[in-house]
Amino acid sequence: MKKQTLLLGLLAGTLLLQGCAAVVVGGAAGTAKASGDRRTLGAQWDDQAIELKAANLLADNKPLSAASKISVYSNNGRVLLVGQTPSDAYKLEAGKIVARIDGVRHVYNELRLGQPVSIGVRSNDSWITSKVRADMLGAKNFDSAKVKVVTENGEVFLIGLVTRKEGDQAVEIARHVSGVKRVIKAFEFAQN
Repeated sequence: MKKQTLLLGLLAGTLLLQGCAAVVVGGAAGTAKASGDRRTLGAQWDDQAIELKAANLLADNKPLSAASKISVYSNNGRVLLVGQTPSDAYKLEAGKIVARIDGVRHVYNELRLGQPVSIGVRSNDSWITSKVRADMLGAKNFDSAKVKVVTENGEVFLIGLVTRKEGDQAVEIARHVSGVKRVIKAFEFAQN
């Protein structure tokens, strides 16, 4: 009984501290990202600005934001939208809002129709992302800093500026992780 209580406490603590760990580890991860990423530092800054602008514009559309859960990820001006929205009209509107932002070169609108997923599903998604990242870090001859991994309702989205070989490796790694329903590529392919 004590072991179960301890295990549950550790699991709960891990889930609660996930945000804090990102803050503590974020500085080191950000530095590694800047050095391993093919994007220029300027492009990385631009992507952060696009994400912030998109989040603000989507939040300003009260009917859309009240009914939907939308996450925005940008890489080299290519924006990935994931989450849930109740209608095709809202999905299209979200895509149009983001497409109008300066610097956006392409929008991958991967919003799914439906209600926002539960906290349990989001926790499982975080776990899947962690497993995919860990497998990428452990893979030989693979630079995981080039690929952003996002999981939404069991679907793994991969975004980054990669070679075709790196993209294929990333997909292969992600699709073998338990709990992954589907892998969706949102890559821009580098010349080398």
